[in-house]
Amino acid sequence: VLATPIGNLADISLRGLHLLQLADTLACEDTRHSQSLLRQYGIDKPAGSWLAVHQHNEASAAEQVIVRLQQGQRVVYLSDAGTPGISDPGARLVALVQQAGFRVMPLPGASSITTLMSASGCTGDDGFVFIGFLPSKATERQRHLQLMGLEPRAQVFLEAPHRIEAVARDLEILGPRTLTVGRELTKQFEEIASLPAHALSA
Repeated sequence: VLATPIGNLADISLRGLHLLQLADTLACEDTRHSQSLLRQYGIDKPAGSWLAVHQHNEASAAEQVIVRLQQGQRVVYLSDAGTPGISDPGARLVALVQQAGFRVMPLPGASSITTLMSASGCTGDDGFVFIGFLPSKATERQRHLQLMGLEPRAQVFLEAPHRIEAVARDLEILGPRTLTVGRELTKQFEEIASLPAHALSA
């Protein structure tokens, strides 16, 4: 399970590059995206070494991964960006591969979650809670945010750009609680800002 850069291509590990060269099969969220990524590193793999494993086919694709492992192949799973199985597909694949009796090896690297938390200054002694993506429906999201307001520890959640304005309005219920917002992390136009929840809409 290989973490890939979340933006800056230099954030891949030397071990990750070595493993990508050794891999017999590259299981990935989007084969076109991953092929483009590998080309940036000068790595070219034949057509038969690519296998799509995404949220819509994760269970059935896991069977193909297991067959390839049974054949003695080295299989590397990578999501489009960051660490697979956290907010991207991969958790079900990992569980099924383990159930089949194979070892799953993590290759650590980029993660938007830890990247932002390291620059937030808000983890303190209590650590933080990872929420994932908030519900897309407004009523469910507002109920979720009310529960989040009761949690004293720092919390991390992800949001799609097209919903950020609605979420900012919903977050006003948290009043003066400090929010750290990050976008375009590790990229040229990276922004990280800390401000009170009630000020985020503006």
